[in-house]
Amino acid sequence: MSFIEEMSKKTVFELKSYAKQNNINLDGVNKKAEILEVIASFNPEKKVEIEEEKAQGKVALYSEKNLTWNGVGALKRGYNIVTKEASERWLQHKAVREASPKEVATYFGEV
Repeated sequence: MSFIEEMSKKTVFELKSYAKQNNINLDGVNKKAEILEVIASFNPEKKVEIEEEKAQGKVALYSEKNLTWNGVGALKRGYNIVTKEASERWLQHKAVREASPKEVATYFGEV
């Protein structure tokens, strides 16, 4: 069970207590959804989960030059994130290759 699923089962009082224990400021926030949103923004696990959810069905490609393909889309020189379906078409082009997640992370300074 993810952190957000766990937290959404708690009452507003429990959420406020959690926020207080973890020094999360809830000034002006009273609704459960708003409290969850604030708490989630302070939880590093949540960020990873969202990125993983967004990444599902996506593929990182590296293009050696700017490309446009009618019906498929466009790639800029460098790293591009595209749908799995589009990647199957783009990988037929000699100037495009698949990029590993580690390679992309290294490029953007995450590793």
